[in-house]
Amino acid sequence: MSPSDHIQRRRPHRLTLRLSTEELGHIRQQAAIANMRPACFVRELSMGSCLKPVPQLPKEVYRAVRGFGGNLNQLARQANMGRAYLQAVEALRASVNELLRVLLH
Repeated sequence: MSPSDHIQRRRPHRLTLRLSTEELGHIRQQAAIANMRPACFVRELSMGSCLKPVPQLPKEVYRAVRGFGGNLNQLARQANMGRAYLQAVEALRASVNELLRVLLH
């Protein structure tokens, strides 16, 4: 079974909707702000979801968060194996400091 078969079974019905160029542009723009595909965006709105924009952050913030997450995962893995190393804790502390520096400046 392919992924598209699974989607077809979950949502076997299709709705054709006619829009003006302006309406389609607006839906695409709002979906991009919510970091969603237009069809998912319209579906969520039609079901009463309250959608919020996904903040557009500078690349430095994403980079700092990835570094923080990577170090946190390494520390958690070591702790789960019964050994937490000072080096991993220091790397995590450095990542947190870098994340705070990027967010606060």
